[in-house]
Amino acid sequence: MDRLLEFVINNWVLFLALGLIILWIFVSEFSRFARGVTTVDTNEATRLYNREDALFVDIRSEADFAKGHLPNAVNVPLGNLDQRHKRLNKHKKKPIIVYCAQGMQAAKAGKQLKENGFEQVHQLKGGYASWQEAHLPIQSKS
Repeated sequence: MDRLLEFVINNWVLFLALGLIILWIFVSEFSRFARGVTTVDTNEATRLYNREDALFVDIRSEADFAKGHLPNAVNVPLGNLDQRHKRLNKHKKKPIIVYCAQGMQAAKAGKQLKENGFEQVHQLKGGYASWQEAHLPIQSKS
């Protein structure tokens, strides 16, 4: 036990960094839980789409959406979400799967949808990139 204490004292910077990382993990997980937006992988998203008629909501730009998007997705760019979420109102009771390019911005959009009364909001883990990597079907406007 004395050697452990000596090790911690001699390597206090490492232990401080470890403590900060653990704190960051707890804070990020708590905030994800508090948002009420669950993260789903491509398999779960496919199941929700096929069995529960989930709606994919693409928050990328219109240009990116035109290049390729998930099947039957609705494009509501993140910057326009406040004004354009109204066209999604008829889908409030359906599962909604929000995605962006890499999965970094979808949580913010999911939180906004949740605050506007959407009941089942999910975020696609890894975004459009993970869908492509899984070699799942993609539609494009060409």
